[in-house]
Amino acid sequence: MKSFKVLLLVGLIIGAMGIMSIASTFSIYDWWTAGGEAQAIASVLNMYHQAYPDVTIVQNPVAGGAGVNMQAVIKSLIFAGVPPTTFQVHAGWEMYQYTSANLLQPITNLWQSEGWTSTSVFPERIQQLCSYKGQYYSVPIDVGRANMVWYNKAIFDKLGLTMPTTFQGFIDMLPVIKAAGYTPIALGDSGNWTTAMLFDSTLLAVGGPKFFDQFFSGQIDASNPVVEKAIGYFKTELQYVNSNHASLTWDQACGLLVSGQAAMNIMGDWANGYFKAAGWTPDVNYGGVAVPGTEGVYNLVIDSFELPVGAPDPQNGINWLKLIGSAQAQITFNQIKGSIPARIDVSSAGFDPISAANMTALKKDVLVSSVANGSEVPIAFETDWENALTVIEYHPNMSIQACVNLMNSIIKQDLTPENLAH
Repeated sequence: MKSFKVLLLVGLIIGAMGIMSIASTFSIYDWWTAGGEAQAIASVLNMYHQAYPDVTIVQNPVAGGAGVNMQAVIKSLIFAGVPPTTFQVHAGWEMYQYTSANLLQPITNLWQSEGWTSTSVFPERIQQLCSYKGQYYSVPIDVGRANMVWYNKAIFDKLGLTMPTTFQGFIDMLPVIKAAGYTPIALGDSGNWTTAMLFDSTLLAVGGPKFFDQFFSGQIDASNPVVEKAIGYFKTELQYVNSNHASLTWDQACGLLVSGQAAMNIMGDWANGYFKAAGWTPDVNYGGVAVPGTEGVYNLVIDSFELPVGAPDPQNGINWLKLIGSAQAQITFNQIKGSIPARIDVSSAGFDPISAANMTALKKDVLVSSVANGSEVPIAFETDWENALTVIEYHPNMSIQACVNLMNSIIKQDLTPENLAH
């Protein structure tokens, strides 16, 4: 039944796109449906409409954190030969699955004509993630910071807590919060990418950015004592999450902070937009900092858009890419969403204090890519990795060695030199 519904949806979309092709249209797919992010994309689409009033905008938001559901729809459309004008994709390996199959058009000329190839505009690491084999293929609209911990300031003040500077201090704080009657860590992993984000931040805190990159490039396996320590911390953290985590989405988990049920949430800085949309004020009702132990490291999540091969009205797509790469569009979008501009040549004036601090950090921190959000590793590994972490989550008595063995089997299977070549 589920497969039938997806095919029916795709069929209806294909039929509608055939009708719309008569007029000049701009069809866009994204997964921004939660508070803050939905408002952010709407604001930039309005900018596009003001600039190109004769173009019919057809937005197709597909709910589902990290874009898992949307990617399934996009692949169906592409394979059916009816791609949209553009669609949201995480820069890095998630994008590479399309470029390696020659499904995206190179846009190097656009990058050059707009002056974006300067590292004073977009950092080198971000440019690399938007490129494939020497050509640019996507334009980033934002940079999310995955290694963020958000906390309810009223709860922290009531319990006399301050955010620790070490990860061990963070772990030591969990039983104190639980004893006071609050959920220490709010988690919503109806999509298991959020569990993977929790492990990402834990490994970064324990091993640091160089170790993180080496591990996820297959140079170090899970038998390393650093990984074993991170597994132990991860298993401890899972003992302090809300019991209904499996039925919640990432934004519903953030809602547990707003309702006063939970003290903290480890989530990317798109949570900032959620909290503001819920009526909270940064540094008044809530705080947000790098996960203890990861200060000086920026775990990148880059939302970007591109131009598929065979896209209808491709000039409309080029105009969209020009817009989202502009300083004004990046400011408009990110001030609402809670993330920050991918451009580093824009002022932090007008941004909330948490976002402004992240804008400063992006210019000086060590930049590493997110595993859980499609940038750091091949998609096959990401899927198997998230499933493995879910197995560990639901088997709390699983030994460290059993966890190591499970992880190593996936590393051996998916992080081969052939799979890592791109």
